[in-house]
Amino acid sequence: MMDRLTPLLAHFSPQASIYFHGSSCQKTQFCPQSGRAYLHLIEAGQGEVSINGRSHAITEPCLLFIPRGHAHQFKVDHQQSLLLFCATLDCGETAGNPLLAALPDLSLIPLSGCSSLRSTISLIWQENQAQYCGRDAALQRLTEYLLILLLRHIMAVEPPQAGLFAGLADKRLAPVITALHQQPQRDWTLDSMALEAGMSRARFAEHFRKIVGQTPADYLQNWRLTLARKQLLSGNALKQIAPAVGYQSVAAFHRVFRQRFGVSPKEWLEQATVVAA
Repeated sequence: MMDRLTPLLAHFSPQASIYFHGSSCQKTQFCPQSGRAYLHLIEAGQGEVSINGRSHAITEPCLLFIPRGHAHQFKVDHQQSLLLFCATLDCGETAGNPLLAALPDLSLIPLSGCSSLRSTISLIWQENQAQYCGRDAALQRLTEYLLILLLRHIMAVEPPQAGLFAGLADKRLAPVITALHQQPQRDWTLDSMALEAGMSRARFAEHFRKIVGQTPADYLQNWRLTLARKQLLSGNALKQIAPAVGYQSVAAFHRVFRQRFGVSPKEWLEQATVVAA
């Protein structure tokens, strides 16, 4: 089978930090995290989580993923509490990781209906209770692996009706989207993308926009600029970045970047650095 996630994860490998473990009586509110996602495991208890003015019931052990780090709050009655394992993950939101942008503000997945996640979560719970050497490092790696399993689950079992995950779940669009991710520097045209998908030019353009929610050209440009922002954050020079993401000159890259973000690459990097600090 075609690997649809590795070309994305090669650029945006998650990096986890263990944030909190304990009872919701000890911690109920979680502040916004700039550039980081929240992942919560509910080991036991019942209650609800509120995010962006909406409440979601928690009635059994489950996994919660908040991809853009929004503020949220757990609520329980006086006889109940939730046993929480909480981590934050840097998944490249600052650079614009399209996987995060394609997810809802909250994914709540009961563990009873998701066998593919349970064995790794059991390992996390075991490591968290033990005091073995390397415990924190093990928890970080297991949490990062759990996120990959979660992305697989969303793509295979419950992909959104539109957006990147819908495109990756579409048999005709997945090959071309994966090729764009693998070869952003290639001189792509609508004809070459349609050929990759095995469709006519007109049908491909219509189908791509219907499923992904934007034109193929817009998706390609956004992906190239996402990679460019990641390289800017890594300290790469514009003369290296431009050809690596498909632009023939620094001037052409500079022009497209300013049109898209309203600032130069240097100004964007200064702003992103201030926010991260």
